Amino acid sequence: MSEPTTPQPQSATADQAAVTIAEFSMDDYAVVHVLWQRGDLWMRPSDGPDATLLKLSRDPGLFLVARSADGRVVGTVMGGWDGRRAYVYHLAVAPERRREGIADALMDELERRFRALGALKAKLQILVENDTSKAFFAHRGYELESFCEPWGKQLADGGAPPCR
Repeated sequence: MSEPTTPQPQSATADQAAVTIAEFSMDDYAVVHVLWQRGDLWMRPSDGPDATLLKLSRDPGLFLVARSADGRVVGTVMGGWDGRRAYVYHLAVAPERRREGIADALMDELERRFRALGALKAKLQILVENDTSKAFFAHRGYELESFCEPWGKQLADGGAPPCR
């Protein structure tokens, strides 16, 4: 399958916040890292600058930011593509800008890019206690897959917090 051309930044639809969706650059890292922290995401060694640069080199067109009219980063989402499945990571919107359609605008663009790569399915993980994310993704058509269990192995210290 051929690589899609790099799309131009997309404006959110009229019923969504006045944001522009663009590809992440390392110049955005400090602001994005704060958004992740403000969104109560698990912070791991893979969220540091070196690992983020590695991620950016792997899937540059799948790491997106939402910019307000004044150019500030107000949201972000990271996608992954392994050639078989698409993965959604670290969707975060500035708390003061939530419920304005920014998360939908980011996900619409990410899912469009997944489809352009040939992805037939997207997957993600939500923390057990995160009812807000569960409701958001359920509204978008994502479903809890109770027929399988997520399994993992820590390959480096500092990964995810211990399971409860």
